[in-house]
Amino acid sequence: MGLFFYITIVIGLSLMYYAYVKKLDHSIKEKELELEEKKVELEIKKLDNTNERQDQETEKQ
Repeated sequence: MGLFFYITIVIGLSLMYYAYVKKLDHSIKEKELELEEKKVELEIKKLDNTNERQDQETEKQ
């Protein structure tokens, strides 16, 4: 087994490691986007709830 074989193995392992790191980064970014989406949905619900309360108060008066 010559030098070419070992170089091929090292390059293959480094590419696999690079792909694994990129997969982790992608997963983290995906989770951050999901969290941001949930924050936006929560803010919308808060605004809807506030609007409903204001509507109820104006109806009482």
